[in-house]
Amino acid sequence: MDFSKAKIYLITEEKQRLYFTGFASSAGYVAITEDKTTFVVDSRYLFAARKRLEKKGIEVVGGRDLGAIKEIVGEVGAETIGIDFGKTTLAEFEAYKALGVGIVDVSAEIGKKMAVKSGDEIKKLEKACAIAEKSFRQAIKEIRVGMTERELAAILEYRFRMNGASDKSFDTIVAFGPNTAVPHHETGNARLKENMPVLMDFGCIYKGYCSDMTRTFYFGTPTPEFIRAYSAVYRAHTEAYENIRAGMKGSEADKIARDVLEKEGYGKYFTHSLGHGIGVNIHEYPWVSPKSENVLEDGMIFSIEPGVYLDGKFGIRIEDSEVMKDGKPHSFMKHPKYLCVLKNGKTVKFKK
Repeated sequence: MDFSKAKIYLITEEKQRLYFTGFASSAGYVAITEDKTTFVVDSRYLFAARKRLEKKGIEVVGGRDLGAIKEIVGEVGAETIGIDFGKTTLAEFEAYKALGVGIVDVSAEIGKKMAVKSGDEIKKLEKACAIAEKSFRQAIKEIRVGMTERELAAILEYRFRMNGASDKSFDTIVAFGPNTAVPHHETGNARLKENMPVLMDFGCIYKGYCSDMTRTFYFGTPTPEFIRAYSAVYRAHTEAYENIRAGMKGSEADKIARDVLEKEGYGKYFTHSLGHGIGVNIHEYPWVSPKSENVLEDGMIFSIEPGVYLDGKFGIRIEDSEVMKDGKPHSFMKHPKYLCVLKNGKTVKFKK
């Protein structure tokens, strides 16, 4: 942490508290100085927090108001405190002003600190991805004509829990037919029919860490138009995976996939960024987008998810969660990215 901008970092948002302490499901805040980390927690969680955190060298104090932060301000002689403006409500900001010190935005510093994962974090993310993928493989075996998007989402999320996840990372997206053309379709009551594309975008949480994965496949016989578009997205994903390197800006990584789709005639149908960071949040720093200036580094976890969306017809997205290691991406996912077709309850695989 860079303490030249502020002598105290005040962490109030739940996911950030989890990151900096390893303790979830609580109310309170974390005060970080160069010398120590203090967790001020609601008395309901005090005993559990002390048992978990004091052995890690984190001081645990009971309370919910800002009394403890006032003491720390005095101890370190702080003239400013740093907070994440993106996670702070107006009411909280007004309360911090009453401390009588300057307030600066350290959202960028916090984001960068959280972006490079430790070995333990990477193991948790890898497990979250393994659970998501296993659950997906189980769920698609239950796909049948007449089922709704909500039913398939419910089967998948049930599998998350049964396989060891604590929750889903975000609202599961299951889209049938033309609904696949909406990148963030709201899973609903559309029913599956023969000869329909199916898009599933999903993830789960394991020990506080998220996974993110998308697969698009065809239920029935795919049209030549669908196969051609799928092939383009597949190549965009493959080119990005094989050519992204540590030291690249997010915008440079995004351009690799975007150039493939542009060349194939689908450039204007790729309507979102290539990827985003993943950790305790499903979307966090770094950003892999056309305007992103952040630099990709070893230890960062991010998605690669090119897509093409033809309104009223179909959409295709292929997404894996990646870890940057030895200067290049390594996918956590094992499920194939080439086109899979479901026919008569069996999976038929097409490489193109």
